Amino acid sequence: MYTGTIITDLMAAVDRAQRRVLENRIAEDRELHEMFDMRIPVTEGDGLLLGAA
Repeated sequence: MYTGTIITDLMAAVDRAQRRVLENRIAEDRELHEMFDMRIPVTEGDGLLLGAA
């Protein structure tokens, strides 16, 4: 039997989907920041690898 809540149910489903997308985006951003923080700084070396390909 139709209870008249289909629009409310659809809006709730959209809200849940948007929240999930936002949470995933935040998690991915954190992961990217962690990867960039792991970069090894390039320093002036003693030239051992100079010209190495």
